[in-house]
Amino acid sequence: MGITGVVLTSVVQFFALHSHTMREHTFRIETQQALRGVLDAITRDARLAGACLPDKGQLVALSGQDTADGDSVTIRTGLVRNDTTCVRGTTNQAYAAGTSNFTVDNAQGFVVGQMAYVYNTNDQGELIEVAGVGATTVRLAHGTTQSYFSGATLYAVDERVYSIDTDVTPPLLYLTVNDGEPQPFAAGITELQVQYVLDRNCPNCDIESASTLTTPEWRLVNEVIITATAQTVGGVVDADQTELTQVARAKPRNLLP
Repeated sequence: MGITGVVLTSVVQFFALHSHTMREHTFRIETQQALRGVLDAITRDARLAGACLPDKGQLVALSGQDTADGDSVTIRTGLVRNDTTCVRGTTNQAYAAGTSNFTVDNAQGFVVGQMAYVYNTNDQGELIEVAGVGATTVRLAHGTTQSYFSGATLYAVDERVYSIDTDVTPPLLYLTVNDGEPQPFAAGITELQVQYVLDRNCPNCDIESASTLTTPEWRLVNEVIITATAQTVGGVVDADQTELTQVARAKPRNLLP
């Protein structure tokens, strides 16, 4: 009986250790899959950042914020028509500040609820939601803050914001499209970081954080580096808790040669 007890104790300990190892391995795989899915989505959008949009002026196609309440990544891409032309319209007259109705040469492709970037020929512009669309007219949700010359351009913009809410357990990653309602995208994502690889002082090119770059020189960006961290989701003991970090790189579309 004593020998049997020793053997049974050993067997129980073996299966308990094996069960713990399998459980830890399962949690690690789930965390890796969540992390990979998030990075795939963000880098896919990042590769399109700036497509069909001007690379000068005040619009930054990809930016990041690092705050105590949760990190975020904002990605802006120009829309494309069915014939693969960029959705944009050019004015043939000047407009005063406060204007919300613009007449353009082609308003096809602008979408109510999405964003429009009004861009002046002096590299000034502003991003405003589209409230109405006609054959040759685009109505904005509110008036502009500045005047615009004849020849100013309106660009149709798709804006996506990935943001982390750290006030909930586990932390949640939300996706907001064009100022809509934030939608839960992934659980367990605890951190997002965006860095710019600048075409400066190369071959050891400068790398700067998007959250600390006060005036991003978008035309100097060669590549973006996106780092995400995820933790195990679910009621697990501390011994089973897993935290993983992965890095992905993307070259925004409008920066390709």
